[in-house]
Amino acid sequence: MEFEVNFSSSSPDCQAWMSRGILCFYGFQTEESIQCFEKALSHDSQCAMAHYFIAYCCASNYNDPGGFDRSRSFKESKRALELSENSQHVSAWERALIAALPSRFCYPVNSKSTSELQVNFAKAMKPVYEEFGDNNAEVASVYAESLMMLRPWALWTPPPSIKPAAPETLELVEVLERGLKQNPTHPGLCHFYIHTMELSDSPHKALACANILRTRYPSQGHLLHMPSHIDMWVGQYKEAVEANEKGVASDEKYVSRTGQDNEFYKMYRMHNYHFVVWACMFDGQFSKAMEYAERAEKQLGEEAVTYMFKGQPLGSMFLEGFSSILWHVLVRFGRWEDIISRPVKNSVLYPSATAISHYARGIAFAVMGKLDDADRERQKFYTSLQAKALQQCYLIKNLMYNPANNNGILNVAEAVLNGEIEYHKGNYEEAFKYLRLAVERDDKLNYDEPWGWMTPARHVLGALLLEQGHAQEAEAIYREDLNRYKNNMWSLLGLCQALKQQHKNEEEIVEVQALLKTASERSDIEIGASCLCATKMRCQA
Repeated sequence: MEFEVNFSSSSPDCQAWMSRGILCFYGFQTEESIQCFEKALSHDSQCAMAHYFIAYCCASNYNDPGGFDRSRSFKESKRALELSENSQHVSAWERALIAALPSRFCYPVNSKSTSELQVNFAKAMKPVYEEFGDNNAEVASVYAESLMMLRPWALWTPPPSIKPAAPETLELVEVLERGLKQNPTHPGLCHFYIHTMELSDSPHKALACANILRTRYPSQGHLLHMPSHIDMWVGQYKEAVEANEKGVASDEKYVSRTGQDNEFYKMYRMHNYHFVVWACMFDGQFSKAMEYAERAEKQLGEEAVTYMFKGQPLGSMFLEGFSSILWHVLVRFGRWEDIISRPVKNSVLYPSATAISHYARGIAFAVMGKLDDADRERQKFYTSLQAKALQQCYLIKNLMYNPANNNGILNVAEAVLNGEIEYHKGNYEEAFKYLRLAVERDDKLNYDEPWGWMTPARHVLGALLLEQGHAQEAEAIYREDLNRYKNNMWSLLGLCQALKQQHKNEEEIVEVQALLKTASERSDIEIGASCLCATKMRCQA
């Protein structure tokens, strides 16, 4: 058994299903974990903790603040409390957890805000943790997540001056680090510590947890993928690729075993494909990036993008956006002819892919010198932005298009596309104005991994600045990017070129060249610029 927890039940089969369910719960396999707890109840109908964890699974989690099934959460928490109060066989720590859980729910379901309920639950869990947390990893994990849910994905202030966004952040770090000292391989503590530290100024502190999850729980695709949330911020692009390949392989076994293709967990499965592609783009691996982008696209047929979950359009809101990632690969690796020859998808079913395809085609035509065609694609891009569905479509945590605040993914695309077309028309100042705006919009996207804009806008701006001889500004741009994406081959190349163009820092040039050689050793393409739209830089290289 990959993971085992002892609960108050005399049935070995119940215990086994509970342990399996808990592992799936920590791996965010919501449907599978609920089924495990239901099977546990089939062996012991009085197991209060099975009802507890069904309630917990149906509640909000770090990636789903809205909740899976809050109505069922309320009912299951009440049933757990009834069994706990009428049984002499429930342990003290279980009884304390069960007693705290109802504070997380309300009836009628929407009579209190989610944020109010999260505050109530964290308060209820604090004394439970203080009494049992030092000796119980499940209690520590539940309390840690209750603190995470007070500020999901906003535990730290944004860069460049990263610091705790609230006092609870430091408490959360302390809770997790204390728990990990006693239980260094615990799936929940490792998972939550990675999420806690990935946004911090010291993501490397979670490398030990990342290394545990690389192999420890092979049935859990999401846990196998989790190390990459640290890898990407410490410059381990090779390891990020490998972690997500393992995650994809595990998830494919899950689908084969269960027959469950279209379900809530599909978002996590697509997330792994997306992450492989993103990591490959940083690592210069075109063939593998295309392989996984195409494999993802094959899973996004009409049934997937129109999938309804509990009356909500899960497919159009949260899956269709993944259909755009292949176009990012083609732009990243300068496959201009492939872009032009690739068919555009049905705009009604695939509004995100349609908009991104016109963005990509506009850039391709501009780089190839076909400027009238580029302008026509730019107009088609703007026409595609009028699809109302885009303002309700997400790629993980970012809206595809947000005209109100200009912080959607396609808002970045707009600035990059305008900058590219104006640049290749020779309107350089206008182009750089657009590309600096693209950097600004890129930085303002909601924190996400993969980042909502898959090729940093700084790579485009830096390459075209260099091409026009603005090496000093380009140097600053590349240093900023390397501060964010450690030792990425694209900005190492750009920095080296910027230093050479200024005839300065010969010693640093040698150091950067050595880093570049290491960073690009898995690349299957030759690059001459940080953006392959800079054709003159590529020729010079």
